[in-house]
Amino acid sequence: MIKILIADDHPLLIDGIKSTLKDIDDFEVVAEAGNGYQVLEQIEAGQEVDVILMDINMPKLDGLECTKQLTKKYPEVKIIALSQYDEKRFVKRMVKNGAQGYLLKDASKDQIEKAVRSVHSGEKYFCERLSVRLVEQELKEENTSTLFPKLTGRELEVLNLICKEFSSQEISEKLFISFHTVESH
Repeated sequence: MIKILIADDHPLLIDGIKSTLKDIDDFEVVAEAGNGYQVLEQIEAGQEVDVILMDINMPKLDGLECTKQLTKKYPEVKIIALSQYDEKRFVKRMVKNGAQGYLLKDASKDQIEKAVRSVHSGEKYFCERLSVRLVEQELKEENTSTLFPKLTGRELEVLNLICKEFSSQEISEKLFISFHTVESH
């Protein structure tokens, strides 16, 4: 039996994944968490988990930092990033922090099953669409300097307000965007 923990701050997504995986005989969703602290608490309390499907953008403690902490303390737990972000910088950071796989949130049941089985058996897994996108980004960036990442106009606005010591909440109110969007920028 492969024991799975789903970490995401959207209950509807968790319910959808649980429903999708319930028909796979050797998969069992044993826990769920809405933020990184809840993941750590459950693992530290002794919850047996083989694979974690980890959202990157969660409140309180995001998936990037949670993955880093888990990998140091519990290297036997396998982590698959589950994200809407298909940008190289997020993939690189999750892999650097210890994730063994990366799935986009539009993944099919077959992709999730393949990812969990691959990572559980010690392999790495990256969905095909993501792999193609990363190669395209790499080719596009060949002639640009990696010292100066290109920022979107909105990212520059957020950065400017951070430099002026605005909090994430103040920035979200000032730019009329959600707190989560500010955090992801």
